[in-house]
Amino acid sequence: MRKFGGTHADQPSTPHPRTEDPVERQYRFLLRSAPVDALEAAHAQALEAVPEDVRAAVLATVQDALVAGQRLTTADTGAMARLVTAGERRSPGAFLTACPSVARRRLAQAVVDSEAVFGLFTGYAAWDGAEPEPADVGVDHGGAHAVDRGDPAAAGKAFAYGHGLTVTSWGTGGGGS
Repeated sequence: MRKFGGTHADQPSTPHPRTEDPVERQYRFLLRSAPVDALEAAHAQALEAVPEDVRAAVLATVQDALVAGQRLTTADTGAMARLVTAGERRSPGAFLTACPSVARRRLAQAVVDSEAVFGLFTGYAAWDGAEPEPADVGVDHGGAHAVDRGDPAAAGKAFAYGHGLTVTSWGTGGGGS
C-alpha cells in the first residue's frame, strides 16, 4: 500500500513493537493464517472456557467495532466465534484494536490453548508479524450469477439475480412505445 507517493520500503516491516505479548502475537498469527473452520472452533471453545465478563467484553466489541451480533447474548458463543473470525479476516485488526486489553489477552490465551488449533503454528517462527491487506469483500452475490466488477450496475444486478429477477438493458422490453 502506498501512502502519498511513499513505497513499501518507507513503511516499517512490523506494525507491532517487539514487546508484544507472545500469546497475543500467537493469537494474531492464528487469526491471519489458520483455516476459518478451525479458527471458529477455537473461538467457540475459548468463549465457552472464559468467564462471563470476558464473553461480555467480546460481545460488546463485536457489536460496537464490527457492527454485528446486535441480538446476541453471551450464551451465543458459536455465533460470536463466527463474527470475530469473519470480522478479523475481513478487516485485520478491527476486533483486536477495539477489544479491551484484559479481555483480549484472556481470549487469546484460551484460543491458543484450545485443541482446535493444535498443529496450526507451522510458519510462526518465520512470520514477520505484518498485518495483511484487508480483504476485498466486493458484492455478495448470494450464490447467484457473478457480475462484472467493472459494471457500475453490478450491485443491482447481483440483487436481482439473487432474488430470481430478470435483468434487462434499458429500452428493451416491458415499456410502451
